[in-house]
Amino acid sequence: ETMADPRFFRKRDPVSASELADRIGADVEPGSGTLPIQDVASLAQAGSGDVSFLENEKYLQDLKGSHAGAVIVSPERADAVPDNSVALITSKPYQGFALAAQFFYPEATLCEPLAGLQDEAVHADAKLEEGVVLGHGVVIGAGAEIGSGTKIAANTVIGSGCVLGRDCRIGSNVTITHALIGDRVIVHSNTAIGQDGFGFAPGDSGHIKIPQLGRVLIQNDVEIGAGCAIDRGAIPDTVIGEGTKIDNLCQLAHNSSLGRHCFMAAQSGLAGSSSVGDYTMIGGKVGIAGHLKIGNHVIIQGASVVTKNLPDKAHVSGYPARAVNDWRRQQAQISRLSKSRKR
Repeated sequence: ETMADPRFFRKRDPVSASELADRIGADVEPGSGTLPIQDVASLAQAGSGDVSFLENEKYLQDLKGSHAGAVIVSPERADAVPDNSVALITSKPYQGFALAAQFFYPEATLCEPLAGLQDEAVHADAKLEEGVVLGHGVVIGAGAEIGSGTKIAANTVIGSGCVLGRDCRIGSNVTITHALIGDRVIVHSNTAIGQDGFGFAPGDSGHIKIPQLGRVLIQNDVEIGAGCAIDRGAIPDTVIGEGTKIDNLCQLAHNSSLGRHCFMAAQSGLAGSSSVGDYTMIGGKVGIAGHLKIGNHVIIQGASVVTKNLPDKAHVSGYPARAVNDWRRQQAQISRLSKSRKR
C-alpha cells in the first residue's frame, strides 16, 4: 500500500535496494542489494517494502522499533539499524532520503494546482452534489468532490482529488490542493491550503527539495480566516480538529496538528511537526517551535514564543514562554531594576 494518497500523487514502480542506493549515492550492505523497495515512509509508519532514514538521534528509539525494509543512515549509526532492515549508508542521510522521495514521486516537487484540468473550468470527472453554487471563474480539478449546499466564491481553485463536505463556504481567490475537508467549513478569501511544506535538505552545492507527500485534513465546523497558509504534510498529514477557529494571517506548517475547538489569533504560526491539543487558545503573534507537543486547555498569551512542550492547562507568556505568573514577576523585577539604575 502506498504511503501517499494516490488521489494526489503518482508513484514509480519498486526498485532494488542497490539501484536505489546508486541513485542517492549510498552504499548498501553486502548481500542485501536485491531487496525490493517500493516507497518512502517515516520510521514509525514504514513497512517491509519502505525506505526511511535517521538523521536526528532523538529518533533512535523509533529506529529500534521500525519495520522499515531499508533505512538511510550515516556510517556512525549503521550499527543501530535493526536486523530486519537493510542499511543504506551515506554521510548525508537527510539528503539521501530527499533524493529517494524525489525518485519515487518525481512530480511531487512541482507546483501543479491545476493538474488534471481540461479546457473547461469544472473537470468532467469532478463530482458536485445538488445545490453547489460556484462563483465566476471557479476552477475545479479532476476527481474533486463537492458536497451539497457548498458555495465557492469567484476565482477560487479546487485542485484535483480534493474533497469538500456539505454546506461549506469558500471565499474568493482561495487555493485548495491535496486536502480533505469536512462539513460546514468556512475559508475566507486569499487563503492557501495544501501547498508544499517548507522542506529542504541543506547542502554545500545547493538545497535538495523534499517532496511533500502528505495531505491537509480539516474536520467539521472549522473556520479559517483570510490570508492564511496551511501546508500539507511531508509524509504524515497536517490536521485541523473540528470546531477550531483560525484568525487571519496564520500559518500551519507541514505535519502540524491543531486540536478540536481551539482558537488561533492573527499572525500566529505553528511550526512543522508540532501538535496542539484540544480547547487550546493561542494569542496573536504567537510562535510555536517545531517538534513540540502542546497539551489540552492551554492558554498562550499574545506575542509569546513557545520553545518547549507544554502540559495540559498550562498558561504561559513571554519569550521563551513560561508560566504566566513567573513571567509577570520577572517583568516586575526588571522594571524595578531599571528604575533603581536611573536614580
